[in-house]
Amino acid sequence: MQWNRREFFLAGLASRLVAQQRGAATLLDRGFATVSELAPGIYATIADSAKGPQCVSNGGVIAGRDAVLIVEGHMQPAGAALEIEAARLVSKAPIRGAVDTHFHLDHSFGNLEYAAHRIPILAHEKVTSLMQEHYAAWQGVSHAPRLAPWEKRIAEAVDAADTKHKQADLEAYKWMFDMIDSATLAYPTEALAPAKLPMRIDLGGVVAVIEFHAGHTMTDLIVRVPEHDLVYAGDLLFNRGFPVCLDADMLRWRKALDYLAGFPRRTRFIPGHRAVCGVEAVREQAALFDDMHAHAEKMVRAGAGEEQASQRYVVPARFSDYGYRSWDFTVGAAMRSYYKSLRVRPLK
Repeated sequence: MQWNRREFFLAGLASRLVAQQRGAATLLDRGFATVSELAPGIYATIADSAKGPQCVSNGGVIAGRDAVLIVEGHMQPAGAALEIEAARLVSKAPIRGAVDTHFHLDHSFGNLEYAAHRIPILAHEKVTSLMQEHYAAWQGVSHAPRLAPWEKRIAEAVDAADTKHKQADLEAYKWMFDMIDSATLAYPTEALAPAKLPMRIDLGGVVAVIEFHAGHTMTDLIVRVPEHDLVYAGDLLFNRGFPVCLDADMLRWRKALDYLAGFPRRTRFIPGHRAVCGVEAVREQAALFDDMHAHAEKMVRAGAGEEQASQRYVVPARFSDYGYRSWDFTVGAAMRSYYKSLRVRPLK
């Protein structure tokens, strides 16, 4: 088999990243997530949702001499409990707080554990209101009216592939409502205003920098550890997977990816999902966004609607191994965002 230059480069990069992760010291392994040291006092929690819903998203611990910062609220209190356990294993210093990178359920539903331990919960100032609007307001009510349109869509599918996508969409929405119904919500205790970000937190010997970069949602935060060229990227970065776009502004998200892609090549990213990765993974996601954006513009020129644009999108071969929970969560929602922006700024 012959490889072109790009394939050779990606294979080499992947090998180096795998070697780095294998060489990382494993602190805790609970099956549903593994906590490993990436640098002195800096830990990544990598979730494996196939083994349980406790985490679902990645996170981690940043431990200095004087304080510890936790990243992510996770899906369930057990996920947050894992982060607290890790923090107390690596340091006797107090826990300064836990950062929710955005309001989505797999990054905030575990907050209850932090609240139980009186650990401050830091998040964008709009996270509380969005959690109330999207989750608290939906608890204890019938979800049948919300699911009915998705059941109808299956009957209206245009072909076998579309039927498969729509069946997966229905299951994804059922899963989401089940998670909402079973959660006990705990809200952030420290609301971070974008005007006051970035925020530097000196933990003693290591500084964590919290930044705001909207795109995946309007509440996205990243946590940088500049001394070690590490970035907890939240769901602004899905490593080799189709990103969830339900609350996305795709054009702003693309600008956020440009920012992340500007970091040095040695930078390691803890993405919202999947393995620790490098800058090349950011560029791959940007290329995926560019492909979807070009498809949306093509469909608009052809007079197709949002639903047709979603149905007609063909995943390029280079992204064929990218996973997704739901076509509508990803491609369908991306098309709606692109169409919305094109209505505001029509094609010339």
